[in-house]
Formats: sequence, C-alpha cells, structure tokens
Amino acid sequence: MHTNHARRTTNQSMKSILVHRYRPFLAASAGALLAALTGPLASASDDPFSAPGAAAAILRTPVTSLGDDGKDIKEVKTVKPEETSPLFDVLLNVQFSDKYITPRGQIVRDRGLTIQPLALIFLNAYKGEGFINNFTIVGGGWWDFGTSLVSKRAATPYPKTNWSEFDPIAGISVGFAKRFKLDVTYTAFVERYHDIETSNHLETKLTFDDSDFLKDFALHPYVSYWQELWGKATAADVGEAVLGPNPNSGKHPQPFSSFYFEIGVDPSYTFKNFGDLKFEAPCHIQLVDDRFYGNYFGKTSTLALWEVGLKASVPLKFIKGFGHWSVYAGVNYFSFEDVNLRDMQVFNDPGKAVQATWQAYGGISVFFLEKLLLG
Repeated sequence: MHTNHARRTTNQSMKSILVHRYRPFLAASAGALLAALTGPLASASDDPFSAPGAAAAILRTPVTSLGDDGKDIKEVKTVKPEETSPLFDVLLNVQFSDKYITPRGQIVRDRGLTIQPLALIFLNAYKGEGFINNFTIVGGGWWDFGTSLVSKRAATPYPKTNWSEFDPIAGISVGFAKRFKLDVTYTAFVERYHDIETSNHLETKLTFDDSDFLKDFALHPYVSYWQELWGKATAADVGEAVLGPNPNSGKHPQPFSSFYFEIGVDPSYTFKNFGDLKFEAPCHIQLVDDRFYGNYFGKTSTLALWEVGLKASVPLKFIKGFGHWSVYAGVNYFSFEDVNLRDMQVFNDPGKAVQATWQAYGGISVFFLEKLLLG
C-alpha cells in the first residue's frame, strides 16, 4: 500500500513538471487550433461573434472576468410567460329604482322600491390582433322584485306578487376591425304578472367605438335590431282579452310577434382628478313595426318612444382583492309617442294612460376576474 502511494506521488510530480515545462507550447497549439476551427464562421453570419477568432477569444477569456470574485457566475434569465386574458369574468349588479320601466316603455311597477339583481358570466373564448379582435360567450340571469305588489292576473287585482319577472340571458359578443362590436343576445321574459305569457327574443346590436376620434367626448353610437321570436314582450294583446275585439283591427287583427329598431348614443366623461368620477348621458329612440304595440287604441307611430338620461358612477378603490367595485346613480326621462304604448299602461301598474314619466335609480356593481375567483 505504501509502494502504491509512493508511485502515485511520483507520477503526479512528473506530470506537474511536464505540464509546467510545456505550458507555453500547449497554449500556443490550443490557440492555433481554435483559430483554425472558428475562422470559417466569418462567412456564415453577420453576428459579431462569428468573426474570425472570436470564439477562440471568448474561450480564452479568463474565468475571473465572469465575476468580481473569480467564481464562475452563471446568469439566469427569467423568461416571463406571455400574459393571456382570463378565461372568464363575472359581473354582479343590484339596482334599486322608484319604478320598473322596461326598455320598451312598459311601466310594470310605479310604487314602492324596485330591486333588480343581475348576474352574468363572460367566457373569453378568443382575443387577438387580427380582423376579429375578441370573441366572448355570455350567460346569466336578471330578476325583478318590488316592495309593492303587482297583480298576477290582468282582469282582477288579486292575487298579487313581489316577484314579477325572471329573464334568462345567453349571447355572444364579437369585436372586429378594432372599433366595432357585434352583440347577439337571446332573452326570455318569464313574466309573473298580468297573465303575460313568456316571450322569447333575439337582439342584434352593433356598436362603434369613436374614442380615437372624439377622445374624452366620444359618443359610442349604436344601432340594434330587436326581434320577438314568439310571444309578446308588451301588453299589446291584453286589450282584446280584457276589453273585447279590436275596434281598429285593420290588416293586423292581432299584434303577433314583431320587431323594432333602436338608435342611440352613450357619451361619457371621466374626471380623473375626482376619483375617476364618470358621467354618462345615454339617449335613444325606438322605431317600431306596426305590430309591435298593436293598434288597439289607434294608428301606430313609427317613433314609439324616446329616452334621455344622466348617470354618475365612481369606482370603490378602497376595496382591494375582492373584485372591482363601483356605485352609480342616475335619472331617465321617457316620452311615449305611440298612442298604443301610452294607453296600454292602463293594463300595467299605473292603471291609466301615461304620456311621459321619470325614473330615478342607483346601484352597486362588482366585476370579478378569473384570478380573483380561483386564486
């Protein structure tokens, strides 16, 4: 064992002497070999590292140049994954108002407090930079409750109910050409008052984002086509059921399913220095087919109603980590231009014809992103 140890020590000493003696020769030979191997790289690329002898020079760089303390320090680059839009978002909203007035001018409730919860989920199926910017699938529901009761029957005041309606909602939203958005939405009105049967509808809405042109004073114009698929969304067919045959039957003895167009704008302005306080002034007109409100009380007017409003909203930034919260309040003014729309309010909560009315409302909204819900 001692002999083997001495032999290994002798061999190591001889190797050390040879390496020390021929170190200059070995270094020169290695340098020439590297230069010969890396020289042809000059014709393969314009990269500065492909210049003749560059690779050799890099390999000959002392290790001490890689770190202040002479240690071999490897740089680790953190590659951030590409940010993607959340798979889904959730919107919850509760609105309170002094009246329940439908977008079609039906005054369902004009006494007490109206409470209207809304829940929507948005499935973000696609987002890109091409002609189609995004594609979203929407689903949810809307409810209407009130502190005052409404009659469940059209011809008698009793029984009454606080819960007047439930609307399931399903649709798609497509953004395209950077500034346009097309929404196609199916709704059903499951009515619980005045013997109104469930109606089904499809709305197609085209919105133009003019923010690039008008900046902070953009109008956000839109046009929509609203079609009753089956069933009536108004009290247009209640007249014959309650008052008898239509005295103005003409070519349409029954209103049947019909449609209307809506044209509107939704201008807004945000005060950045006041907590992002935002004011909106939505307004629209409704152009109807002569079957939509029927003609029980007279000849149909193409311009059935117009509406103007003012809304203020502000985000609740002090709520952190639990979604994006905001509160809002506003007023709307409705003017009913069609005689049939005015007079059919006798079958709704007012119990008489109404030419125009105001609505005051307020509410709270919370918008949850997927990461907030799943953690």
